[in-house]
Amino acid sequence: MEVEAAVAAYMTMLQRELNGDSYVKRDVVRTVQPLIPERSSASIERKFQNVSAVLDEEGLDWIDGYKPLPHYQHTLRDAVLASVGYGQRIPESMTAFEQAAMRPQLPGRVATADVVVPVPVIGANRRGGTTVSLTGSPMSAMRDFRSHALGAAGEEWVLDLEREGLHRSGRDDLAENVRWVSRVDGDSAGYDIRSFRPDGADRLIEVKTTNLGARTPFYITRWEIEVSRRNPSHYSLYRVHGFARDPQVYVLDGSIEERARLEPKVFLGLPM
Repeated sequence: MEVEAAVAAYMTMLQRELNGDSYVKRDVVRTVQPLIPERSSASIERKFQNVSAVLDEEGLDWIDGYKPLPHYQHTLRDAVLASVGYGQRIPESMTAFEQAAMRPQLPGRVATADVVVPVPVIGANRRGGTTVSLTGSPMSAMRDFRSHALGAAGEEWVLDLEREGLHRSGRDDLAENVRWVSRVDGDSAGYDIRSFRPDGADRLIEVKTTNLGARTPFYITRWEIEVSRRNPSHYSLYRVHGFARDPQVYVLDGSIEERARLEPKVFLGLPM
């Protein structure tokens, strides 16, 4: 009963996030407590963290407010896998949400400065953040990487952010010359958008877009890394996150090798 109640409550929260519905985690905990009165609210939240751990191990999305906590019961793992197994709505909702490429409807014109947030501290047990608090896995990152529609929507959004920022800086001349390089010239440049700083210096922007949370990893090509190494004073990676609902951006300026921990995940194989 305890395991089933905790998993059911967690999956309810997860489904609400995938649907774009708001809720209060504290209220969910209160609804679970009468079902398992021997558990404190802190204990219930640790159980939710156990659920996140199972989802994370399976390469599935989990709720950012409940950082994965391993060392759980086998019965909990079985219950979680059953809740995301064949015939359940959660996996379909996850995939649909991750790949949604609709541009967010925001009031008024928005510039980059309006949506930039600090670079997340990976491993920190934080609460809050963006409205979208789903956090993904390397599998989520791969789906983002393969979703050309989502990537293009994020790039176009950043294009508009950059132009608006330059207009506000009184540099209409530069705003008119911001170029969507990956769309106009192809993907060979190693970046997506050529923008400018208000002083006229080039800004070469690589855009990585996800509908999930800020701590979702991203894939980057060897050529993009090389271009960032060659142009450290001009290169910026814009990590767009929460794009489907509450888009925000953190920025990694300079050589990506010096700003992100890079892990080899994909290799090209040729017969010998």
